[in-house]
Amino acid sequence: MGLSGATALAAEVIWTRILSLLFGATVYTFSLILAVFLVGLGIGSSLGAGIGRGITRPRVALGVCQLLLCAAIAWTAYMVTDSLPYWPINPSISSSPWYTLQLDLVRCSGPCCRPLSSGARAFRWPWRGRLARQDPARLVGGVYAANTLGAIFGSLFASLLLVAWIGSQHAQQLLIVLSLASALLTLAWACSIKSR
Repeated sequence: MGLSGATALAAEVIWTRILSLLFGATVYTFSLILAVFLVGLGIGSSLGAGIGRGITRPRVALGVCQLLLCAAIAWTAYMVTDSLPYWPINPSISSSPWYTLQLDLVRCSGPCCRPLSSGARAFRWPWRGRLARQDPARLVGGVYAANTLGAIFGSLFASLLLVAWIGSQHAQQLLIVLSLASALLTLAWACSIKSR
């Protein structure tokens, strides 16, 4: 969960940096990206909660979701660097701020909808053994705490060190590797639990 949070916020920091080159480095750009990111997170969590009710092996579902994040980060990296700069519609055609807002929302929604697949955090968790005797609220709180701490670390690490050390392109590649590592760890953990 910590790696999931770290990759989510690190990706947002990197994409905000790249998209600010396209939209301009303004408060408008940051608020637009943040709004789309939070809407995607809300939709993904709602979908994850709905899907999670029928899942019998949520650890495997979480691992698969983390694998899908690898593809989502790669797709977004492509969108931000190779597609959006060559967008066929010129936003300066109209002087209407509403038209510009709508166009920017559409342009921003593709890259920033990565949190849709982060809804796995809402999957129902099967409590067994020692965990079944603990307070479920405390366990869920621990999961969200790990995710939040990972998000804080990921955003700080990406913004202060990672982009400066290796650049945006390699930082995105590193995020794909971290998502893959998270997926493999989760799937290995799910397989070891099932074999017991």
